[in-house]
Amino acid sequence: MARAYKALPPLWYLEDELVLSDRYPSGLEWRHTNGWHEQGEMAGKWSSPGNYYVLRLGGDQYHAHRIVHYLRTKQDPGNLDVVHDKTNQEKDNRKQLLLFERKPKKVPSRRYAPRRNTK
Repeated sequence: MARAYKALPPLWYLEDELVLSDRYPSGLEWRHTNGWHEQGEMAGKWSSPGNYYVLRLGGDQYHAHRIVHYLRTKQDPGNLDVVHDKTNQEKDNRKQLLLFERKPKKVPSRRYAPRRNTK
């Protein structure tokens, strides 16, 4: 079962703010200049603890690879995982991204259930 991800902004908003890019490993660049960034600059920063690119839009933080997938396919990944291909160890969003649904965890059978204290 996939994680519960924060809903992505609408596609029209993402297309207004961002452009898919082959120049940057985040896979995104800014469409407009504002007080925080210049037009054509890489959108997203490397997140060291998570080892992926993240960016802020409208005060919320999003995973760049989820936005890249959304802009490429025009389909919101929803709560499905967007993962990098196994050959993409550097987590470069310009390369192939895959949609992945986790299998639900099996409920342990009664045989292996912890014993209750019956006092």
